[in-house]
Order: sequence, then C-alpha cells, then structure tokens
Amino acid sequence: MLDRLSLGLVTLPTSTYDLILLLTDADGTRNESQRLLGRSILSILVQALKPGARLKSQDGKFASEPGSERTEAILAGLNVEDGEGAVKPKAVEGAVKLSFGRKSNAAAGTKRALEEPKVPAGVGFVDSNDDVEVDGFDDDDYIPSREELLADDQIDPDTLLTEEDRKKPINIPEACKPNGKRRRACKDCTCGLKERLEEEDASKRSEADKGLQALKLGADDLAEVDFTVQGKVGSCGNCALGDAFRCDGCPYIGLPAFKPGEEVRLLNNDVQL
Repeated sequence: MLDRLSLGLVTLPTSTYDLILLLTDADGTRNESQRLLGRSILSILVQALKPGARLKSQDGKFASEPGSERTEAILAGLNVEDGEGAVKPKAVEGAVKLSFGRKSNAAAGTKRALEEPKVPAGVGFVDSNDDVEVDGFDDDDYIPSREELLADDQIDPDTLLTEEDRKKPINIPEACKPNGKRRRACKDCTCGLKERLEEEDASKRSEADKGLQALKLGADDLAEVDFTVQGKVGSCGNCALGDAFRCDGCPYIGLPAFKPGEEVRLLNNDVQL
C-alpha cells in the first residue's frame, strides 16, 4: 500500500481510520516500509487517522528507538509511546484567561488626581466686518491689474548699491584672473573678459595695419640718411661739419673730412676723392 501512495495511485480519506498497521516484510524486517515511509507519506497517514487513533508497526518497534523515524513521527504531530507506536492527539478545547493589564480603581483614581486638569482652548473672535461686501464687491476677490503688478515688481537697480559699496574693490573670480597664458573668455561671459580681449585684439590689429603701410620719406627724412646733402647734418652730427670721422665701423674713420657734396669712392679699401 505504501508503494501505491508514493506513486500517487491511491488516496486516503482524512480522519477515517482508528488504526494504521505497518506490515513487515517476508523476512520479518521493515526495510521496505522504512524506505517508503518518508515525510510526505507519513503526513498522508497522519491526516487519514482520527484524533486519538494510532499508527504502529507489526513488530511493535515503530518509532520506539531514537532515530530519523522517531523524529519524523514527532514532526508529523504524533505522540510517540514506547511499544505502542504513535498516537494522533485529540483536539482539546479550553478557556484561557487573558490579562489586559488593567489597574485597580484605586490606582486609577490616584493617577487621575495627580493629573492636572486640562484648560480648554480659548474661543477666538471673528470680525464680521471683513465679510461685508461693498457694492457687491468683496476685497478677497480683488485681482490687481497688470500695471499694478509691474509697478510693484520694478526695482531701481541704482538704489541697490550705496556709495560705500561702490568704493569697495571688485572681487575678480579666480577663473578670470590671468595665470601667465592668455585666457579665453567663456561663451556666456559676464565678467567683461570677452570685451577686454576684443579691445586688445582691435588695438593690435590697427597697429599692425599701420606698420604694413608703405614707407615714404620726405626731404627732411632723407637728410638723416644721406649726409652728402648740402647744409644737412649726418646721423652722428660730425661727418659733414668738417670734422674727422669718428663713428665706430665707418669706412672713413681716421681720414680728413671731405666737403659736402663731394663724391667719394672706395677702391681696395683706399679712399678715392
């Protein structure tokens, strides 16, 4: 029968049997029943027993010795009795007195006497004059116009700073201070770095444009270059004044001065007047 229960071929009705007897094998042992009697099969047998019914073996040794069989019987809800197998306990009805922790009237009265009486909250007064409507118009329903809202929100920025605030030095953020390299302005620069860089670039560009213009020399400018012009003074101030040449690196150094306008030629480092 146990093999059919383990295979699910048969089912047992609940609370029906007064006794379930586990038969021994042909050799007098219970090896086969012990192998099949697992926790699931044992729970099915316990459910089929009536309250107070008994589960025992043919040899009278079911759950008689400490071991896995005895432990499984106890876990299934059976009361193990030596030599008599295991008994399914009956349901016992009884009343249990519950204590809610209530105190005696004397203790409760003492506690109430120690507690201070609570003062009721004061009654507020309502001014009914606020609810009076004038010409069918309530003050709570008043909606200001757009002009009034703009007038309230407008603030003169000049009044936000005092004279003392204007005298204070401007705190330049660390990110905007120069650090040896030219810093690029942020995309949404608000500290004035972008405008300052644009002014510097414009001034440098204008100076470069002036330097690229053609160099034109007038008569006065030529006098500083060509010292042979009559009545003009050379760059050093001595060459055309009848004095000896004194400029370092001058090819005529140490020679007597020549007259202004006189053609001078150099041939093999010799002066040809």
